[in-house]
Amino acid sequence: MTQGIQAARNGSRPLTESDRESALDLLENGLRETPMYQWLLGDDAPTEAYRWYGEVLVAENFHGLRGVFDGTGTLIALIALSYPTRPAGGVDDELMARIRHFVGALDGFADRFTELRRTQKDAVTDGRAIEILFALVHPGHRRGGTLAGLLDEVIEMGRRDDLPVVAGTADATMSEVYVRRWDAPVRGEFTLTGGPTGWIHRIDPPGERR
Repeated sequence: MTQGIQAARNGSRPLTESDRESALDLLENGLRETPMYQWLLGDDAPTEAYRWYGEVLVAENFHGLRGVFDGTGTLIALIALSYPTRPAGGVDDELMARIRHFVGALDGFADRFTELRRTQKDAVTDGRAIEILFALVHPGHRRGGTLAGLLDEVIEMGRRDDLPVVAGTADATMSEVYVRRWDAPVRGEFTLTGGPTGWIHRIDPPGERR
């Protein structure tokens, strides 16, 4: 826990290519714990499906990935941002072939993916916002302030650039934390078919706060 607190104080940095495998290791385990991704990939999804979807998320969002590292240089937390002025990533031919494989192999995945993207897009109404796509912390470093420190950094980015910050969660407790700690009211809500409910929060930039 002490390392987590220290890492949060030291802050995060953008990920580099040398961090990619560590990010995938963290993502693979984190996605398996997350109801939203459990629903998306399906109850019977094999371990390799979570690794594959982590690869997709990293490839698509690499320019917006930031990580927190402990004193030994081990990646302990990860956050992905969609920032209005930063380019979106893409997938190469090899990963595209794996996408085609898993889309066909995971029963109902295509329909669930379409629903998730549609509902998230409908709930996020501010195209100029910094969007927090996902954030996760290694189990051994939770409850030490690491996640809060990451989110504080992103909210400070919004304050500095006078941009709103939008974040979604399917965790009711985390939704309450967004409201209480960051004065981030719920601006959208959706419930996936047979899946979890998600809440979209928005932190207003200083110029828009009352």
